[in-house]
Amino acid sequence: MKTVGMIVPSMDNSFFASLVHAISGVMNQKGYTVLACDSRNDAETEKGFYSTLKEAGVSGVISVSGLSQITEEVIPADMPAVWVDRVPQSERKIPWAANDDEAAMKEATQLLADKGCRNILLLPGYLAEHQESPRVKGYKNGLAANGIEFREEFILNRKGTGTSESETEELVMDLLRNGTKVDGIITSSDRAAFGAMKALGKVGYYAPEDVKLISFDNSPYSMMASPSITAIDRRPAELAEKACELMLDLIAGKEVQTENIIEVSLVERDSTR
Repeated sequence: MKTVGMIVPSMDNSFFASLVHAISGVMNQKGYTVLACDSRNDAETEKGFYSTLKEAGVSGVISVSGLSQITEEVIPADMPAVWVDRVPQSERKIPWAANDDEAAMKEATQLLADKGCRNILLLPGYLAEHQESPRVKGYKNGLAANGIEFREEFILNRKGTGTSESETEELVMDLLRNGTKVDGIITSSDRAAFGAMKALGKVGYYAPEDVKLISFDNSPYSMMASPSITAIDRRPAELAEKACELMLDLIAGKEVQTENIIEVSLVERDSTR
């Protein structure tokens, strides 16, 4: 049986689950079974999976990594590897398929600024190792482009111990209850957006009347929410297709392009009207 390993930070995340589903579908058509591993947002667990998958005899690994840096002690030099969505630093040249999160976040910040927002919260998402994400850089650039002062307390980092909804709700509610003025929020996922909306409701604020809201992912839930949520569509099916193409070419011994950017689109809905 031909197998390929896949590592994601959390199967509980709808975006990562959609990547696993799409990659499994493509690889199955090519005669491969995908062995999916959930690192549960733990750096040491992720590192251990590379060894486990190597011992299992996989032909390669596709990884959504939470690590900041990868060494040959983590991924053996002879193991074909592809990054998808996130791109750690590494000693070897590992091909990747990802969005330009920095540019996407700058676009989201710009939309809120165009709507008159000046007090914009960012919930950039959880990383197993706490490096500054490209989304934070894009957010800072977006603020600077509009003459908005950056405030460290407006970046709300989750601990990764609970669900994205519950942690986001708690972080946003704590800030609002302290009397901090907020008129815009950008979250790392649609589920995090639900937590933000719940927090707003508990303190008597609503989107879009009081606070405008944007999320990443653009899952079906963003359309079903009330109000519907303006979202960054990250095109997971295209990410999956490119990651599989890279992996199959590596297995076949072909040369591949290292950097592969999948464009995003911003879908405006009621939460920013």
